[in-house]
Amino acid sequence: MSIVNRNYNLMQKGLDALWLRQKVISSNIANISTPGFTASEVEFEDLFLEIMQSGEDRKTINRMVSELEPQIVEDQTTPINENGNNVDIDKQNVEMVRTTLAYQTVTRLMADEISREKYAINEGRR
Repeated sequence: MSIVNRNYNLMQKGLDALWLRQKVISSNIANISTPGFTASEVEFEDLFLEIMQSGEDRKTINRMVSELEPQIVEDQTTPINENGNNVDIDKQNVEMVRTTLAYQTVTRLMADEISREKYAINEGRR
């Protein structure tokens, strides 16, 4: 597998995780008034970092990254609202903005990668 394909596949995995995070945040916000609702979060970056710092050989790391999937986990913080749920609207709004910016950044990186590939395929001619 070429470095371009690895980069592209990794960016696609990142986009999938960010898309899932946006859905989870939207659900959390939609349930802010639901009594006893427990907010959820998406874990991906920490899982990826663990793989990269595992000390495994390159082939094993590539396999582990290809099998990596984002994980939805419940937020274990104490309920903060009178109705017994733990949705912190300020935290959710900040996470939504952060996630949206990250999604836009990765999308731009993918577009740049594709542009470079097209340039190389066309031997420098536009």
